[in-house]
Amino acid sequence: MIEQEVQIIAVEADRLLVEAERRSSCQSCAVKSGCGTSVLAKWFDKKHLRFYVDKPVDSGSVKFVEGDRVQVGLQESALTQGALTVYLLPLLAMIAVALLADSSLSTDFYWRDLVIAASAFAGLVLALFAGRLYFHLGRSKQRFNPVLLTTSVSKSPSEKS
Repeated sequence: MIEQEVQIIAVEADRLLVEAERRSSCQSCAVKSGCGTSVLAKWFDKKHLRFYVDKPVDSGSVKFVEGDRVQVGLQESALTQGALTVYLLPLLAMIAVALLADSSLSTDFYWRDLVIAASAFAGLVLALFAGRLYFHLGRSKQRFNPVLLTTSVSKSPSEKS
């Protein structure tokens, strides 16, 4: 399980809005000054990521307060499956639709290359929407949600003193 400590931003009846600080491996890399990925991470990377976590059913005695820090986790299999759905499925769909268009068009068709390219793009877009729909389905939605691992809360570093 992939675990991270997050800060509670808002407390709702059955869930918590939490904020995680993104950790980049670029910070500890020795060649970050000459790396293009490090430059892109500085320009485009958000420093914080907000998401909802469901409260555990048995957390009635625990009081969650804004600013507290809790531990959340996500299954490694969810991360792997999510990456395959987001990256591999669109690529395979794009190639498959382009090959299907290539095999169905005659070789002397004037707009053949344009139709194949448009078909590949359509396959890519279709797979991206199919992946989005898959993530929003009821059964799979629960699998890709992070879970609250600790019901004991700790104060943020600025509130401890």
